[in-house]
Amino acid sequence: MDPLNWPAIALSAPLAALVGLVWYGPLFRRPAPGLAALAGIVALQAVSALMLGHALARIGADKLAVKPWLYWMQTGGIALAFIVPALWISYARHAVSRRDALIDAGFWVVVYLLTGTAFWALG
Repeated sequence: MDPLNWPAIALSAPLAALVGLVWYGPLFRRPAPGLAALAGIVALQAVSALMLGHALARIGADKLAVKPWLYWMQTGGIALAFIVPALWISYARHAVSRRDALIDAGFWVVVYLLTGTAFWALG
């Protein structure tokens, strides 16, 4: 297993908060996340990035250099196969509107794809 890409892990957490400010602010005009929510996004994305970094390290830098699409396949695949379904299951239980569910799901897909981009750029 290759070493973890600590710069990419460190970059993806505040990047998620920055995307959240734009996503919920000017892009979709939803209530802006407060400081506590932004801190939560950073902390939780740091945990996610750590696990994604571990998964990518298991794949290995040599294979990722030959198949760079694996960065986005891994990160986007996890978002689409785990994060979005978990949101939708939870939101269905709490009767969250479809529009809000789509906005939140889109946010996390974009954040995970940007995390893949951070690992690719700093790899």
